[in-house]
Amino acid sequence: MLTRLIPVLLLVAAIGSTIPVLAAITAEHRKELTAIKKDIDKAQSLITRKDTDDAAKLLDESEAKLKKIVEEAKVEESNIAVSPFFKSIEQKRLSLAKRTGGGAAGGISFSKEIAPILNTACLRCHGDDNPRGGLQLSNFAGLEKGGGNGPLLTVGNANNSLIMARLTATGNQRMPRGPNPLPAADIQKIGTWINQGAKFDGEDKSMALADLVKAGPATGASKTAASKTASGPVKIDTNTQGTTVSFKKDVAPWMVNLCVGCHSGNQPRSGFSLATFEGLMKGGNSGRVVLPGNAADSRIIHLVVKQDPIKMPAGQALIKRSQAMALEKWVAEGAKYDGGDPKATLRSLVPTEAELKAEELAKLSPAEWLKMRSDRADELWKKFDVKDPPNKTENDEFLVMGSASEPRLKQIADWAVEDSKQLKKLFGIKEGLIWKGKLTIFAFKDRFSYEEFSRTNEDRDVQRETVGHARVTSVGDEAYICIQDIGDDDSASTPGLRVILFEHLTGGLILRSKNKVPDWVIRGTGLALAWNVNKKNAYFGGLRAAASQSVATIEKPSDVFTDGTFSSGDLGPVGFTLVTHMIQVGSEAKFAQFLNQLASNGNLASTLKDVYNADTTQLATSYIGSLGGSKTPTKKKKK
Repeated sequence: MLTRLIPVLLLVAAIGSTIPVLAAITAEHRKELTAIKKDIDKAQSLITRKDTDDAAKLLDESEAKLKKIVEEAKVEESNIAVSPFFKSIEQKRLSLAKRTGGGAAGGISFSKEIAPILNTACLRCHGDDNPRGGLQLSNFAGLEKGGGNGPLLTVGNANNSLIMARLTATGNQRMPRGPNPLPAADIQKIGTWINQGAKFDGEDKSMALADLVKAGPATGASKTAASKTASGPVKIDTNTQGTTVSFKKDVAPWMVNLCVGCHSGNQPRSGFSLATFEGLMKGGNSGRVVLPGNAADSRIIHLVVKQDPIKMPAGQALIKRSQAMALEKWVAEGAKYDGGDPKATLRSLVPTEAELKAEELAKLSPAEWLKMRSDRADELWKKFDVKDPPNKTENDEFLVMGSASEPRLKQIADWAVEDSKQLKKLFGIKEGLIWKGKLTIFAFKDRFSYEEFSRTNEDRDVQRETVGHARVTSVGDEAYICIQDIGDDDSASTPGLRVILFEHLTGGLILRSKNKVPDWVIRGTGLALAWNVNKKNAYFGGLRAAASQSVATIEKPSDVFTDGTFSSGDLGPVGFTLVTHMIQVGSEAKFAQFLNQLASNGNLASTLKDVYNADTTQLATSYIGSLGGSKTPTKKKKK
């Protein structure tokens, strides 16, 4: 038995036990693609008539529609159904750049018109500290030099310049990366500047773009006062007397949630780290972003408050107007700091939602835990079925309720107590209750009730093969499992309700932790433990053959370990046979060590190497061989 396994599993991640079926291009999507093709052709006509603004807008709209189809269908942009449309848009944008790349009266100024675009759109990936592809764009010298793919500029010829090809591309080739392309007007401006000779009108080609924007075209003068202010040692003012905005309460919470993800770590975007308050005040590649008392000239205010569209936070994150106004007022009031040590992490100033919830739950008495569980169970049931109250039974550890008959619920409750004893023994659990305030078990007598409950309360459609799942959070505010009563008879296709109950009680135990492990670990461990106590069940005998068929469809052995490789129906057989194989080639103790280390570092490949002295390909090949399959599986052709 896995006597050392359970304490380890308490460190495992909380994820669901089913995987959604991949979608595909539908008939409705194909109708939309036909309409998109017409719009792309129309854009070419607009380009020919020099109606460039409307053409650019139409191409942007077409690309947005294509991306929506890709997202809905869950296909890659390289899929043959959509890739020609992306390619056509790319070609039309190049044609548009060529059409609009002619001279403009007075010429385009790099420092006044091009540098601001590059400074805002490019330094996130091509700053001093993170020049992806060997391309550093924090100053003109880097733009002129180019990167690993060669020079960006072909002076006098925008159509042959690599930077224009990247700006007008589609999919993963387009720059800047992200959901939205560079505005067409900006692309046209860059094309015009290149065709006019790509002239530099600043004072120093090595000057940071942000400083260049402030300094403007060369006049013989040195850096502006604002640039000088952006250098020198960081000064932090902790005297908050007379201020109305608190950094700790009004700014740090949303900054941690919306900004720290990109602006932290060894290579923060644009060299700008928000890991600490000191980092915020130090600034990034473009210099200081916060000028205390000077909100009008502070770069962070322009990015978060004033630009149209707002550039930060990047992606889909949205900052509330009240948060933006608080930031602006905080800077205007002197950017005072009320968070203690400026070298401490910003995240340490802001408790997470889970931490706040955990603090709240920690104050509950045993009686209050019981009441919370009972109230929550009633709430979930009433949301699902407002007319018929559920049958109920309970004991010291479990509240069992549902549409199954009272005798059946009592039987399930008795099984759960026996299974709980097994889990406590296997996992070495000393406390009386595995789940504070009891675990709720919802038992449904028919398929419709199980599906409707899941759809109503969890906004999820359970797959046909799924007959049970666990919903347990790390902080404990949610703790229940759902099972469909499939009867007690076992066969090659069904294990009977007792095994389903044991499997998901195990899953509910694993899900108490906040750390993440792959789906196959959760499903496989639950079934392995159920098999340990019921090896005569006919269902387990058929899992090996089912797993063998499933792995025959993968492209390479290591895909066995990747979440998303198998459907929910295949995940059980593969997880079960993979976990049992890892125990057989090592030992129960070694598998426990594997789970311990995986929980602590979250890196599957390095953990397998350390514990099993094998990489994912080697261990997967061994596993596939144990099923009687080829060591080098080939992908099954779809009919």
